[in-house]
Amino acid sequence: MVRRYAWLVFLFCLLGGLPDLYGQTTESKLAWLESLQPQERQARLVEAARKEGEVVAYANMDVAAANMLAAGFMQKYPLVKARLVHFSGAAIITRVESEARAGKPFSDVVDSGQLGMLALMDKKMMARYRSPLREFYREGFKDKDGNWTAYMTNVMVSAYNTRQVKKEEAPAKLDDLLKPRWKGKLAMDSQSYVWFGAVLQLLGEEAGLRFMRKLNEQDLRHVRGRRLASQLVAAGEFDMTVETNLNSVLSFASQGAPLWFAPVQPLFFSPSLVYLTQGAPHPHAAVLFIDYLLSEDGQRIVVSTNRMAAHSQIKAKEAQTLEGLDIRMPNLVDIGRRYGAIGNQYREIFPGAR
Repeated sequence: MVRRYAWLVFLFCLLGGLPDLYGQTTESKLAWLESLQPQERQARLVEAARKEGEVVAYANMDVAAANMLAAGFMQKYPLVKARLVHFSGAAIITRVESEARAGKPFSDVVDSGQLGMLALMDKKMMARYRSPLREFYREGFKDKDGNWTAYMTNVMVSAYNTRQVKKEEAPAKLDDLLKPRWKGKLAMDSQSYVWFGAVLQLLGEEAGLRFMRKLNEQDLRHVRGRRLASQLVAAGEFDMTVETNLNSVLSFASQGAPLWFAPVQPLFFSPSLVYLTQGAPHPHAAVLFIDYLLSEDGQRIVVSTNRMAAHSQIKAKEAQTLEGLDIRMPNLVDIGRRYGAIGNQYREIFPGAR
């Protein structure tokens, strides 16, 4: 009878039943780390990662920045290879979702500024991991359940051409974008969904949509990519872009471009989040990489790539420039879970973005 029962259990598992019988979720594979003291935990984690040999991270950051992080990790852990696969825009969401549906995840870690990734949490495509480094990350830069942590951030700003716009003309509040001065003079990214969602949170849905419809009446021109929009403004094609990344503005300005940001307050953080993939092929190497990304060493590399570290003890180079300005973190989960609906609203209100 016992032998028959054991055979039935084996057959059931072979056919796909009881997938968690032996604790095969990513969280359960890592549970043994939780009871260890920091020094022992680190030593045993490094050894487990060494046996796995590599970590595969999907990232929609630029290739140069990704390579610097991979090189820094491998310098510290030379026996673990870091393979960072570059994605542009929302393609990273499609890839992660399609692999999860097929039951064959290739990535171990996902580093993404696409908040649409947050919708995948509800589909159990991300594994919970509470890195011990999360204690250095402020409220709003991490979720309480350990599904994600913001490892770097940018600030969404309006940027103007300093040769074509006087400093005193630069908008200081949202309604200033609706002045006749800007009609036909504005550029805007065709996928400014996070900024759109943040403004709707700030003003409320009804007032926010009313503001966006008035903004559309300014005959703005949509282009794909914030960096491109900044370049076009610097070249004099437009007087201003409604929303771009602060690091691009500061980078171009440091190279002599006639570009600066308008303090349209409140400003909003635009974070990039790191996730552990559910079913990660190399779970121990994955959490070792996440720990490195959130550590002071990893965060200093983030700063060196002209981005703002999220670690509370690593001072951003932009801190002095932003001193005294009202900068807020949007409700990331709300925007992420409604990302598709927000995108539809955006394209409906701004037909030029289609």
